[in-house]
Amino acid sequence: MNKLWKKFDGLTQTCYSNMAQGISDIDAWNAGFDLLQEIISNGRTENPDFAKELYLLDDETDYSHDVQGWLEDYLDELDVHEMYPELEAVCRKLLKLFAWEEEYPSEIRFLLASALGHQGKTEDARKYCEDWEADEKDNPLAAAALIYAKIREKDYEGAEEVVRRYIAEDTECTEENDVIFTAALRLYKESGQKEMEKKMDDALEQYDKKLSEYLMGMDELDFMDDELPFN
Repeated sequence: MNKLWKKFDGLTQTCYSNMAQGISDIDAWNAGFDLLQEIISNGRTENPDFAKELYLLDDETDYSHDVQGWLEDYLDELDVHEMYPELEAVCRKLLKLFAWEEEYPSEIRFLLASALGHQGKTEDARKYCEDWEADEKDNPLAAAALIYAKIREKDYEGAEEVVRRYIAEDTECTEENDVIFTAALRLYKESGQKEMEKKMDDALEQYDKKLSEYLMGMDELDFMDDELPFN
């Protein structure tokens, strides 16, 4: 197993080295993912509960390989380079590889829905998102994914029905629901509803302003802490 992990580390180093040099080489990323699946398969041959959850791959190796961080970057690479069939396949494999009982794969499910839509599988995407949103009424990513899926089908009325379930007249845009506001902004842009488009845009702008002010305040506190003589 140590040899496989060493090989995985070498591949991840190649991935990030290429990225730093602006070299686009998805083969190293794909090879890393194939090797990761081999590591999991070998581990579960010895112990069926090996890495039952994704986070355990890092936890059980003392965070020596940053598997979760690398996987996030891999998915981003597939998405950025618009390799949607591959992105769909990887998302489906990840969903099957782990139990997802302690951590829920909302981001992976969102990417899967997006990959389906970008491939023109609009009906599949919409059905997938409808089932997901029905199961998780309080999941903003599920709601946003369903809005996007309906927009792709030009079902603006249906998309707006979803928006109204989550955004009322006095709903504030926050860290928890900004993805829904962003999806709603896209809806109103495409459907030509200028007044509602401006309303969503203003809400997002206000949220960004508050977030920036908060982060600036945190930076100032960090600076003050550094200056305290008893630190």
